[in-house]
Amino acid sequence: MFHFSGKLDHLLEPRAYYDAAWFEREQAAIFRPGWNLLCLADQVAEPGDRFAGTIAGRPVVVVNEAGTLKAFSNVCGHRHSLICPVGQGHGERMKCQIHGWEYDAEGQLARIPDGKHFKVVKPGDFSLHRYRVERCGPFVFVSLSAEGPTFEEHLGTLAPEFHRWFDDVRLVDVWVHEHDVNWKVPVENGVESYHVPMVHPTTYQDHRDEELHDHRLETTYTRYGDLLPYDKKPGLVSLGFRIYTHWLLKHPTFERFTHTHVFPNIMLYYGDVFRGLTVIEPVSPRRFRFRSYGFVPRDVRFGWFGRRIQDLSMLLFVRMGRKIIGEDVALWPPVQEGLEASDHRGVLSAREERVYAFQRFVAERLGEPVFTPAAK
Repeated sequence: MFHFSGKLDHLLEPRAYYDAAWFEREQAAIFRPGWNLLCLADQVAEPGDRFAGTIAGRPVVVVNEAGTLKAFSNVCGHRHSLICPVGQGHGERMKCQIHGWEYDAEGQLARIPDGKHFKVVKPGDFSLHRYRVERCGPFVFVSLSAEGPTFEEHLGTLAPEFHRWFDDVRLVDVWVHEHDVNWKVPVENGVESYHVPMVHPTTYQDHRDEELHDHRLETTYTRYGDLLPYDKKPGLVSLGFRIYTHWLLKHPTFERFTHTHVFPNIMLYYGDVFRGLTVIEPVSPRRFRFRSYGFVPRDVRFGWFGRRIQDLSMLLFVRMGRKIIGEDVALWPPVQEGLEASDHRGVLSAREERVYAFQRFVAERLGEPVFTPAAK
């Protein structure tokens, strides 16, 4: 069921979707102090492994030091080059790729080539900024703030569900692409079903009736659960799903999928046969990066043969998922163009209450006014 019954205020004004000053406020108030997905845990699984990327415009590197993950600024104290190239790497020390300054496992300057010409600089000077880092399931998250809740605390009541679906999984798909729209456009598109009949007439076909929506609106996430049982929906697809799930999985639930939005920009899709995480990463006021990771459960019957069946079936599942996303992608630029030409805020329906909850999160973090409607 929905939490609200009537129309809802569109809390963010159009300039929130293109204005450079607003974008910087979001970076400072939401992304830098918050938890951001940097990489997969498997990418820094062994001692000496490291992964370099960017969080809220700041270069960051995570290193595996004797089995412990540590996160640092990836900017050299000498002349500001990136120390480690972007992506995966390995080495005993972080060594600047331009002049060779080396940093130890605590981010301390450990060696300066041709040190005699830096007489006033000593090992221990120019230490790298240290950031908080957490592994959760198959993911590595980083916060640029020294204070604040842990990632587990940010998940709140969602934490047990997150671990249940993502702790024991196997990666089967990675998909990365970028688009010239504000990051909030795909986020809002992903958490409402009002657009389904128009945009997905041959895939999702239609949105569910209200009584089939399990909506949760929490302070750090929203969640949609599809309450239509597979055995209540006739057709070969539903029958095939039940047979496949019963035959392959050791502990099936036979529940339909759940979609969860962890504020501000992480989308989770999970069910018996497939689990996915998508991060909508802001790049600029009018550009974002889409990173999607697909997983299947490890706990299956028939060993290697069962995993092979999983892989083959996921080719069809991933293909369908990308088709659905492609239908959404085609509509993002018209939304962006309209936002940049609009002179009013807009309006939301009760079916779009997850959009309202997300906008409330953004507005509250930025100190903007929030108009709270009466619940049912």
